[in-house]
Amino acid sequence: MSTKKILFTLLFIAAVNYSFAQVNIVADAAIDSLVAKHVRINSEGKGFPGFRVQIFSDSGNGARERANEKRSQFVLKYPEVPAYLDFNNPNFIVRVGDFRTKLEARKFLNSINIEFTYAFVRKDMIQPPPID
Repeated sequence: MSTKKILFTLLFIAAVNYSFAQVNIVADAAIDSLVAKHVRINSEGKGFPGFRVQIFSDSGNGARERANEKRSQFVLKYPEVPAYLDFNNPNFIVRVGDFRTKLEARKFLNSINIEFTYAFVRKDMIQPPPID
């Protein structure tokens, strides 16, 4: 048998044995618990701490309709800025934007202050910005 055939045969046998190899991972059970917790928290979709500008809050009869009107008014004027309608018993609240810093939120507040005179910045859970 030639050297090339022997070398080819050995490489073939090694490749066949390699394709059937198994990998066993030995890890602490706490790792699985942490991964499960991470998945659960991320699936809740609450976002992360940041700031939003609150442009409306009201309660009582017709509060939901007034909140929807205020939100629609905002979206027409600023379609690129997300607007959120929340209910925090007994108030309907409209908050806008997803700002990482208070400075960003205040800068935006200053740009809308004429139209939304009672708006103010407050801490909130925000959605992550889109990945470009």
